[in-house]
Amino acid sequence: MILDRRLAICALASVAGHLAFARGLDHLPPRAPTPERPIVTVRVVEPPAPAPEPEPEPVKPPEPAKPPEPVKPAVAERPRPHDAPPTRHAPVPVETPPVDQPPATTDTTTTPVFGVTLQSTSQAGTGPAMPVGNTTRPAPAGAPAAADKPLAVPAAAVEVTRMPLPQGNCSGKYTDEARAAATEGVVVLDLIVDEHGRSRDITVVDGLPNGLTQAAIAALTACRFSPGERDGQPVPVRVRGFKIRFVLAEAR
Repeated sequence: MILDRRLAICALASVAGHLAFARGLDHLPPRAPTPERPIVTVRVVEPPAPAPEPEPEPVKPPEPAKPPEPVKPAVAERPRPHDAPPTRHAPVPVETPPVDQPPATTDTTTTPVFGVTLQSTSQAGTGPAMPVGNTTRPAPAGAPAAADKPLAVPAAAVEVTRMPLPQGNCSGKYTDEARAAATEGVVVLDLIVDEHGRSRDITVVDGLPNGLTQAAIAALTACRFSPGERDGQPVPVRVRGFKIRFVLAEAR
């Protein structure tokens, strides 16, 4: 019973409140009309096509090279009449010192003359007489006496028109020591080949052990050459760097 009354009172109070709120709304100022919203239209527009790239310019061919200008011949100018001629001085005579020994003869034979040279003898003293020659080896028994003839001066390789060439095989023989030690290599020698094709003045530039250097010298001494020539005439020639190779596979 009490609950029903409370509900009724609440309902009346709610109706009275709504009526009072409605009357309050009637006293409010009129509301301004709301403007209409504009209609927005969206349209998709495709971008314009890109402009075509310009074509590359054609490559111009290179211009032909200009021919070189002809060289103008040099023209020698004549001396002017008023130019004075150059003064020439008389040559001053040069005194030649006296020569203690007579000059060597021009004979270029390779025949050895046993004895010592004039440069090793002395003009003073009373010692024993010595034979004059170009070698200190003793003269063989029964050898005839020969005149003092110096050996020919050898020509360089650049001075000859034809170099001396070996006739036949000039290889050296292997020694037992070199064969046992399996020694191989090259012996380099300098020598002079005279106008008769014989070798002399052999010097070792690069040698080998176990007797191979001596074997190379012996082989070169026994070897014969075609003589070198200068202007069609045989002359002694200095040969440098003559090589004799020793290879076990080729040894006999």
